[in-house]
Amino acid sequence: MKKSVALVLAASTLLLAGCNKVSHITKAGESANLTDWGMVELAANTPKHLSLGEGKDCTLTATVLASGNLQIVIKSEDKPADGQTPPGVPVGTPVELTQTMVVPSGVEMAGYVGHKLVRFTPKLKAE
Repeated sequence: MKKSVALVLAASTLLLAGCNKVSHITKAGESANLTDWGMVELAANTPKHLSLGEGKDCTLTATVLASGNLQIVIKSEDKPADGQTPPGVPVGTPVELTQTMVVPSGVEMAGYVGHKLVRFTPKLKAE
């Protein structure tokens, strides 16, 4: 049951949030809630821990695709606020979110990790 709830939440998050290029962030006040990671160097298949602020963090793991793009898996944990807990899940139960994005290396991106807007430029570390 936990896995299916986490899967539904992750799918919903991806559908609602998506990944946008930075030029699409134009709403007033949105930049105040933005976490800017800057250039993030990722080693292939090596998890990297980053802060989302407010005592929360996430893990990014990159895989290089045949196209040269990076497939980045982002894992984070959240506790839904009262009234936002899915049916059948006890209030305060932590929910693990897994999001996957395919992006070019070296291009600034912005999107939501859970409920937090982040901006970063993923770059693959030279081996």
